[in-house]
Amino acid sequence: MAQNIEKIELGPAIVEYGDAADKVVFETTIGGVNLTVETTYREQKTDQTGETIVSKRITGRNAMVEVPFAEYQLDVIPKIMVGTEAVTSGDKTKINVKTGVGLDLITAAKKVVIKPIAHKTDPSFWVTLPMAYPETDLQFNYNNDNERITKVVLRSTPDVNDVIAVLGDDSIKSTP
Repeated sequence: MAQNIEKIELGPAIVEYGDAADKVVFETTIGGVNLTVETTYREQKTDQTGETIVSKRITGRNAMVEVPFAEYQLDVIPKIMVGTEAVTSGDKTKINVKTGVGLDLITAAKKVVIKPIAHKTDPSFWVTLPMAYPETDLQFNYNNDNERITKVVLRSTPDVNDVIAVLGDDSIKSTP
């Protein structure tokens, strides 16, 4: 089989979380945007076949995208970190990061779209997580060697059709 190096994709991406007024666009990352789709399995064995696997079934599938966001923007934190609040007085803002104990992350689930920079306008190269909730950690290094990073992990949860990820143009509808 001949190689087709035109099918090898490289390069950074931007990530959009949410729609319309609540949309957050992650355009500056350090360390790369990483998409992972993992499948879990259960092996079936019987006494009569010993350690021989007689069946193997899918027990679940999860998708997530890791976004090491490098822009220091206080107003974005409450949009991507459940259990934080913005407090504003005049033109000044502070963010209260609370414990968040017991908060349901699924209530913050929104659509996520990963757009490779080289194909920003071509949906056939995009990845969409129809419903994903944020798990956000802050790692602000105060030194000369490292940037201050807001690590956002957007974990997919199934939509009404049990879809956790769409590779390619999400606007394509199936025909009966």
